[in-house]
Amino acid sequence: MRGAFYCFALAAALHPAGCANLSRHFAGIDGTFVLLNGQTGEYTRYNAERAARRFPPCSTFKIPNSAIALESGVAPDPDFTLPYDPALKLDNPDWGRDHSLRSAFKFSVVWYYQEMARRTGASRMARFVNRFGYGNQDTSGPVDKFWLGRPLRISADEQVQFLQQLYEGHLGLSARTTSLVKDIMLADQTPTARLSAKTGACRTEGEDVALWYVGYVERVGRVYYFALEMGDKDYQALFAQRVPKARAILAELGLFP
Repeated sequence: MRGAFYCFALAAALHPAGCANLSRHFAGIDGTFVLLNGQTGEYTRYNAERAARRFPPCSTFKIPNSAIALESGVAPDPDFTLPYDPALKLDNPDWGRDHSLRSAFKFSVVWYYQEMARRTGASRMARFVNRFGYGNQDTSGPVDKFWLGRPLRISADEQVQFLQQLYEGHLGLSARTTSLVKDIMLADQTPTARLSAKTGACRTEGEDVALWYVGYVERVGRVYYFALEMGDKDYQALFAQRVPKARAILAELGLFP
């Protein structure tokens, strides 16, 4: 049933009140939230039906794209810089300049990662995506666009499973690559917790916009993987809500302030 809430209790020390009802965070919104406890394998889900549905990964694919670029040597390190091509005529000042892998991840620079994909090549990209078991593993079509609408699709459930495999080093990547991707993903930290994550937003023709915030929280020697996904016909309606909404949920669950 749409909006149904399925919840397994977090550790009592982190969430003494038991399972919160997250429905208030999704009033009037088609969305889902999934949290995977990396220690127990238990899930906290809002809208489990939607959590199992696949959507375009959009810029959340910058996580595996970064790993592929580093592992293949296309980007030798996170400081690998590409010059901005003025012919792109981008209005976004965060995009319209030279970028390194690290800064392109932070500012979600599409042109940089499209070039990484072109340099990786279609066959090598497909091999990595298949090795990762990433979503439906469909990389057909242009190598620099397949994650931005069609054909690649992934569910919120699969997002957290991929993140766990990445974090635990089970994707067949070198320890160096795994460590560098984790470093690039760091978004915020406090004395007691670290938040690593990536946004995403794109539209497939004939469908609503898919809006994402996915990542993990490291806290007190534990790791919790999460994925927020929302859909809307208006590209801007929920765009600015992805990060604050996810962080509000994580705060309510006692994981990140």
